[in-house]
Amino acid sequence: MLLLVRSYERVHCGYGEMGRRLYGPWMERVVLFSIVMSQLGFSCASAIFVATNMRDLFNAVTGCQHRLPLDFWVVVQMVPLVPLCLVRHIKGLSGVALLADVFIVGGLAYVWTTDVATISRLGMGYVRNFNPENYALFLGTAAYTFEGYALILPIVDAMRRPEKFSTVLSLVMLICGAVCVSIGGLSYAAFGDKTEAIVLLNMPSNTVATLTVQLLYSVAILFTTPLMMFPVIRILEQALFPRRSGKRSRTVKMQKNVFRALLLALVMAVSVVGVERVDKLVAIIGGSACIPLSFIYPPLFHLRAAAVSRWERMRDMTLAVVGTVVCVYVTYGAVSRWGANDPPHDFCDAL
Repeated sequence: MLLLVRSYERVHCGYGEMGRRLYGPWMERVVLFSIVMSQLGFSCASAIFVATNMRDLFNAVTGCQHRLPLDFWVVVQMVPLVPLCLVRHIKGLSGVALLADVFIVGGLAYVWTTDVATISRLGMGYVRNFNPENYALFLGTAAYTFEGYALILPIVDAMRRPEKFSTVLSLVMLICGAVCVSIGGLSYAAFGDKTEAIVLLNMPSNTVATLTVQLLYSVAILFTTPLMMFPVIRILEQALFPRRSGKRSRTVKMQKNVFRALLLALVMAVSVVGVERVDKLVAIIGGSACIPLSFIYPPLFHLRAAAVSRWERMRDMTLAVVGTVVCVYVTYGAVSRWGANDPPHDFCDAL
């Protein structure tokens, strides 16, 4: 990330535009394609997360008297998401995003305390020191945590004191890294090989606390989906509707509204396909989109824009080569594991 920021200090433009200036129009298209694929992938994974938790919550409340398939819980999300995706300015989603953050922090705190309580009461689950079969999935999931990478440069550009960004970024990455490692480590220690891809499904079933957390966390993730879709919508609308604004033409505005609804329908269709393979889907997104955005393009840009010494050039080239190898390995490994279907925990099956 810091390499990208240092390149920005020399070039002063967005991610895609930086690729065009340094390598040509083809690199801009490659970068924008990666951003689109990553954000759409994040939206798909979020839809699956919400669907799985809402099904579990609904079954617990109704006592499994009206079981509905996961596909239904994916598609029904279009009801609240279509109006939110029609919002034209990202500031209009700021209040929703803040509320979602509060819910997410509460959910993380609940998972932490439950993990610790489970370990203290039952001891550690069965833990493998190394799992070679799913190592590619692990790397892809780790790369998936860089989901906000496309927003780095807009944040720098909007800061009152951008020179402080490196310090802020380092602190944020330290905190986020500690949260991810602690949640993952404690949950795996608590539940071992029974750990679900969506760890909320490992929480005590049919309790008020778990049901409340599942509801609030699902609402939080649901509300962040329009934020994930926003960069994709901007990029694709600029390509499909060049120099055509909906402010002056109701026809153009309606065309854009239809496009946004169809794009959301596409996201839900992909989510239905991967609804029982969320771990593989996340790894594919991480390997094919997040690794290039976070470990391949930044050193390549820094190599052209800011690298001065021989050491910097060697470092940039090494990072780009290693990132490419890992990208291929993770993507291939996740795709090859796609057929290994492991459906998520169903509350009703445990009764």
